Amino acid sequence: MITLFDRYLMRRFLVGTLPVLLLLLILFSFLALADELEDVGQGSFTLFDAFRVVLYTAPRRIVDLMPVTLLLGGLIGLGAMANHQELIAARAAGMSRHRIGRPVLILAMGVGLVVVTAQAFLIPLAEREAGDIRARKLADASLSAERRTGFWTRSENRIVRVNEVRYGQLLTDLEVYVLDDEGRLLELVRAERATVRDPDDWRLDSVTVTRMGDWAAEEEHRESLDWPGLLSREQAGILVRPLETLAPHELVRLIGIQRANGLNDQAHRVTLWQQLSIPVALIGMALLSLPLLLGSVRMVSAGSRVVIGGFVGIAFYLVQQLTGHLAGLFSLNPPLLIMTPAVVLLIVAVYTQFLERPRPRRRRRRAR
Repeated sequence: MITLFDRYLMRRFLVGTLPVLLLLLILFSFLALADELEDVGQGSFTLFDAFRVVLYTAPRRIVDLMPVTLLLGGLIGLGAMANHQELIAARAAGMSRHRIGRPVLILAMGVGLVVVTAQAFLIPLAEREAGDIRARKLADASLSAERRTGFWTRSENRIVRVNEVRYGQLLTDLEVYVLDDEGRLLELVRAERATVRDPDDWRLDSVTVTRMGDWAAEEEHRESLDWPGLLSREQAGILVRPLETLAPHELVRLIGIQRANGLNDQAHRVTLWQQLSIPVALIGMALLSLPLLLGSVRMVSAGSRVVIGGFVGIAFYLVQQLTGHLAGLFSLNPPLLIMTPAVVLLIVAVYTQFLERPRPRRRRRRAR
């Protein structure tokens, strides 16, 4: 049952969190806008389009910033309660650390549920819209930004190689190897550019088709070639959007496809576990704000607490990024390497907040 004190503490926590989130979001959005402004004037990409792309990509930035935001917001919001001696009064009234931490845990779990929902539904839709804007406006530009090179995949009896992906939807230097049931090459299709109008609707431009005969090869040139279902929807999804913008369930399906075709799925697994670590990390960060407050109100100022929280949040973010890169570069175990910092943080926060040490009893002196 949520009491009046629980609602008050949650409200104070949110009052401190919202300004921090707004400040960090504005800062990182300006950095993203600076990157988008470099493409203004290319093709039909305008300043208004740049603002739209930054707006559509904001949900992913919010999710990435949420763990450190909850830590700093908790230190600011609950720090105001500590400065007014409200937390000390609660402790003096008999409330345990466990009782004070319960509403913070409930609030953090609610935020974690919102984050998981955003990862599954909101972020993929918003990122897809941002990619569509860039693809439509920059289609006639000759830029090389936002690309992924050396993509290989297999679909039924076809092996597909894409040298470069521009703006999320324009595929260049594409090759399709068509094999027979015994794995022999029947046909080689080369295209200078391929446009994914829909996952089931592909258009290849400047096409060269080479058919392998018994004694010679026949070559045919075409201006364009429509190829429905060249790749599955999941395989096309990895080409037209970055891995970081995919939902967790989409990543799980892609990992299954990669494994079924005997392809490397390390990057997909790293991205998946990075997304799964965020809800665990934000719960740990929210709970960690209380041990930094309780018992240190008189010894540490409010500004010092925020600085300490900032260092903790930045250090954790850097460790998370480092573990992800290490797992991808050296083919290490992504669940173990990526989830360890988040789980350790959660364990430390739970131990310091909910496992209260028993106070030593004072011995009474007997009167003589």
